[in-house]
Amino acid sequence: MGRNSKDASTTSAQPLLSGRTIAVAWLLFSVFMVLLVFMQNLSTGTPTDWRDALGGRLLHGLIWGLLTPVVFWLAKRFDLTESRFRLPYLVVHAVASYCLTLIYRLVYAGMMHLVVEPGSGFRLSAVVVNANVWVPIYWMLLCIAYAVQYQERYREGQLRAAHLETQLVQAQLQALKMQLQPHFLFNSMNAISALMTEDVKTARRMLAKLSQFLRLVLEGTEEQEVTLEKEMQLTRLYLEIEQIRFPDRLAVHYDLAPETLGALLPTLLLQPVVENAVRHGIAPRAGTGQLALTARRQADRLVLEVKDDGRGADGSLAWGIGLRNLQSRLAALYGSHYTFDIETAPNAGFCLQISLPFRQPSLAA
Repeated sequence: MGRNSKDASTTSAQPLLSGRTIAVAWLLFSVFMVLLVFMQNLSTGTPTDWRDALGGRLLHGLIWGLLTPVVFWLAKRFDLTESRFRLPYLVVHAVASYCLTLIYRLVYAGMMHLVVEPGSGFRLSAVVVNANVWVPIYWMLLCIAYAVQYQERYREGQLRAAHLETQLVQAQLQALKMQLQPHFLFNSMNAISALMTEDVKTARRMLAKLSQFLRLVLEGTEEQEVTLEKEMQLTRLYLEIEQIRFPDRLAVHYDLAPETLGALLPTLLLQPVVENAVRHGIAPRAGTGQLALTARRQADRLVLEVKDDGRGADGSLAWGIGLRNLQSRLAALYGSHYTFDIETAPNAGFCLQISLPFRQPSLAA
């Protein structure tokens, strides 16, 4: 709460426009007015008094340039967009518009009399009476202030909405990851538990591999994306655990293009895919099963493929928690910019292919 209040006070203390922007705007306006005077005189054949044209218009821009921050401050301090105080604030701006315009006219007439055109007449009564002619400049600046303020509020709202959406997606992704990690852990611990009564030495080897796997997972708890090279460390460890469970029954082949090793992909992307291939493709068969992992780049896409030579299925796959969570994470991270295709047929195994945008850490948004 305190942080939000601090951010709000910092935002309100910031000027609507920088001093440089105001100075450049009034300089351009003054140059435009000088050219306008010159073109009018040229069209009527009247000689141009450059001292008056340049001095008067530049002095006009200089004074209003100094008064503009005051108008902008009044616009923020007495905000007419607040309906509760609209009428009182309107009175404040009405008084301020005349007072500031009067100040402008007094300074302008005095500087013209003393510097630009020495000896020219200076009548205080004429300045006071004619001050209201220049009041619309104040209201023009007030409208500009509210236009800039509205733009700033709109941009802040867009940023706030984007920030909240990002937080929501991050929370969803984190929840999916936390759901996936225990899922794999429970499966592995069940396998180790079964081996403890049959082969203690093998169970210990599995437990050591599992410890390495969990250490790598915990090191990247906050990461939503990792490089393919790092993801393969986890995948290889998982497959080594499975090879201990299925000695001489699981043969793994890797075909990873070197240029793909630095590509980004979701953490624990391959583990549930590989687990599904082992459980549904390799485990049910009696002989040695083949599992192939392929990674290649196609233009601006990273294409990953996990294929087994198991028994396959009739066009469908037993979707477990791992694959369901995987698709949810892909949808949250990439929207519609990913593909998730499964090819399977009886006695032809499963082939799961994932296509993602090819991005590297240095190019990531």
